[in-house]
Amino acid sequence: MLMPAFGPEEYRKRTARLRQQMAEFCTDALLVLNESNMNYLTGYDGYSEYVPQLALVCQDEEDPWLILREMDVACATTTSYLPQSRILGYPERYIGSNQRTPWQPIGDMIRERTKSSRIGIELSAKVYGIKAHAALGKSLDLARSSDADGMISKLKLLKSPAELAYMEQAGKIVDRAMQVGRLGVAVGARHCDVAASITHALITGTPEFPGGPSRILFPTMPVGSPATAPHIKWADGRYAKGCQTNFEIGAFRYRYCCALSRTVFLGEPPARSRHVHQAAVDGFQAAFETMRPGVTCGDVERAFRRTFNPRGVRKESRIGYSIGIDWPDGGASLQDDDQTIIQPNMAFHLIIGVWEKGDGYVFSETVRLADDGAKSLSSLPRDLLVNA
Repeated sequence: MLMPAFGPEEYRKRTARLRQQMAEFCTDALLVLNESNMNYLTGYDGYSEYVPQLALVCQDEEDPWLILREMDVACATTTSYLPQSRILGYPERYIGSNQRTPWQPIGDMIRERTKSSRIGIELSAKVYGIKAHAALGKSLDLARSSDADGMISKLKLLKSPAELAYMEQAGKIVDRAMQVGRLGVAVGARHCDVAASITHALITGTPEFPGGPSRILFPTMPVGSPATAPHIKWADGRYAKGCQTNFEIGAFRYRYCCALSRTVFLGEPPARSRHVHQAAVDGFQAAFETMRPGVTCGDVERAFRRTFNPRGVRKESRIGYSIGIDWPDGGASLQDDDQTIIQPNMAFHLIIGVWEKGDGYVFSETVRLADDGAKSLSSLPRDLLVNA
């Protein structure tokens, strides 16, 4: 049976913190357009981000409003904590029409619930662009509207014990799925069958709890000699000796993600690959040991560089990011110029990905911050993975 991931108190604490931020930015109403953020505030779980929809947060109200496509109202009544009176639907005739836009009834519903022109809008949302802004402006005074991107991401940085519990459960699922994928890599095996076995493991979960759905479920698994592309899925091929597979997968519980990456070699790895592996793991360990309350994201990245860069392996990408609902949650980035101070109950995907012309390798774990430092949500060994 579908139901909210948390009780009303958990969601209301989040909205109360958000309203504090809104007061600091002199914002009376907030249009939350990113579905991950709608889920964070209300539990709504419709996977319907392809149509106009939003959560409306008003400074003087404890609970948000949900404004959705009419057929998605049923999704909200079963997955959000909100009473049905705060879930609004606009008519289906506004969908797929060249003459009508959903932003017209959406704007009318917002105007009925707030008279303020001090409105914050998540401007980077997929469904929101120039035409949407113009259409919404016919119903609302947007002259004093502001860009609210990142406001909820700051809140999502700190996880509650209940959120971390879901991520820890996802950690057990993703460990199992990685082991299934690794064992499937054998001469003659089809890439698609390995992908299918991983996906099956991610969904079936463990005897204690099943895996949940997400927008990002299927495994990333480029195969090559070396594998240098970062986000390739599976192909039509079969495995042969001498290739490597870079697995990056994530398990989900109520949209909360635990990500994990490993590189698997089929047959004896070249000496260069062994060198890259050791550089990646040593750099990972240096970053992991530096992650503790009080240091910055930049401090972690620099600790990695001090260990990794002298090894003669090029890596230009960042080494991680805040993780939570729907994988990255946007709050912080493990790179040199991010001055976010690490605190207990943050969670990061610490990923050492090497995607260069001559080198390909990936190694990652999801880690949470405790009072005394980082704790991995994976129990897998960090050894070089070689299948005979």
